[in-house]
Amino acid sequence: MKNLAFLIVLWYLVSCKKKDSSPTIDFGAGAGISLRAADGRVAGSQDPTDWTSDATWNEQERALFPDLAFDLNGAQQPTRVSYTYAYPNPALTGQANWLLQLERSYGSPAVKYSLSAVLVDRKYQVLLRLGPSDFSDALTYSLDYTKIGLRPNELYRLYYVLYYNGVLLYKGHGDIRHSS
Repeated sequence: MKNLAFLIVLWYLVSCKKKDSSPTIDFGAGAGISLRAADGRVAGSQDPTDWTSDATWNEQERALFPDLAFDLNGAQQPTRVSYTYAYPNPALTGQANWLLQLERSYGSPAVKYSLSAVLVDRKYQVLLRLGPSDFSDALTYSLDYTKIGLRPNELYRLYYVLYYNGVLLYKGHGDIRHSS
């Protein structure tokens, strides 16, 4: 009888699992962004989770890229990306750039890679889609936060996926802020 009561309580606890119907992004401690000057130089504290390869993405993150037909939590080749960041961050004028630089050995042939990116608010609402864009060495996007509709002093997240011939090479995110 005790075993039956235990199983009933256990079943109840498992079946009552509450699903978060409105998930939000955790930007982390501190400023929540990696600070960069207008020329791209580091200008203060850095968020170690920003502008690096993300191992796994949750359901909301994967759903941001419905057109990509490969496993977004699959194996990556992070050595393909030399660096990536947004600057200035925060953007005081409402305009910023996002740069992604690929690693390429001297003398090796140029290969066309594809990049797709999505800018979202803290509730995963898509504000801007970038790409897919094909490029060989580096790609820079100019972002006009005012035209996009970003509110001053709010945090936003840019998710990006680098791939080649339908194969995931690299994925990550970076957090940005538009300051007034």
